[in-house]
Amino acid sequence: MTILLHHNTIFDFTPNWFDWLTLLLTIASIVGAYLVSESVFKREQKNKEKENKELENSENLLLKNNLETIQKPIEKQIKSLEEYTESKDFRLSFYSDIQVDFLQFISVKDIYKKYGFENTENTKTINSLMTNLYSLYDFRSSLRSEVRTYIEKYNYHEQKFYKYRDLLYTKYFELCNLRAENIINENGIKKFSFNPDDKFMAEFTQLRVTTFNDNEIIDNNGLKDRNLLVERFIKPLIGISAKFIPEDYNAIEISEIANQVLSAFNDMEHVTGKHMNAINGHIESLKSVNSKIKEFQELK
Repeated sequence: MTILLHHNTIFDFTPNWFDWLTLLLTIASIVGAYLVSESVFKREQKNKEKENKELENSENLLLKNNLETIQKPIEKQIKSLEEYTESKDFRLSFYSDIQVDFLQFISVKDIYKKYGFENTENTKTINSLMTNLYSLYDFRSSLRSEVRTYIEKYNYHEQKFYKYRDLLYTKYFELCNLRAENIINENGIKKFSFNPDDKFMAEFTQLRVTTFNDNEIIDNNGLKDRNLLVERFIKPLIGISAKFIPEDYNAIEISEIANQVLSAFNDMEHVTGKHMNAINGHIESLKSVNSKIKEFQELK
């Protein structure tokens, strides 16, 4: 342009030469502004990508640290639940550290970005992890509620089961005093003799003596095995009573009590079975979470 302006034929140019100059300067300004803005944009994009990468790494580290924190309590809870299903003694330890409140502070989107949305296997692993973790939100309250409800139901049926004591003691001696023809005291021990025709009391008494002599059922410390008590005393007593029903009113009473004990025992077994199935479900849930955590920790 400078050369053209100093050319000796400058006044031979078209009168619109100034407009062309303005146009060229405008284009040059636009190009310059574009180049500057492009440079700034690229720099900002680079900084943003760096920040995003740092954010992804920090979110991933935060998640991994929290997962490591809950792993040990999960393993301890699994062991406690397994011991509980074996002993069935109502003693169960609860580990309050099993909580996933940290999920609300973690950007799941950044976790997916960290391992690549396009990586199908990684995505599946993260999906499984998150699904299992979210299932732990109500784990503690659910487990406590399950155990509390079970104990309440078990205790209700157990109170009815304790009527077996009437059959061995209270009700038995009541019938002895009512039906015995003679009471003999031998070395401080009272023995009842019944009418030879009183077959019901004779068989009831013999079954009771056999039961007390069975150390697998009862010893000096009390009842040892409820299941054996039912099989070897309660059910046979129901059978004995049935032979004298409906003629013998006392046989009807004993049969009714024995059937109540049997029904209570069956109810106790039923609620225990359902409860243990629920506990096994909690165990499997915790094992699944633990497995998914380990799979996630192995992601590259």
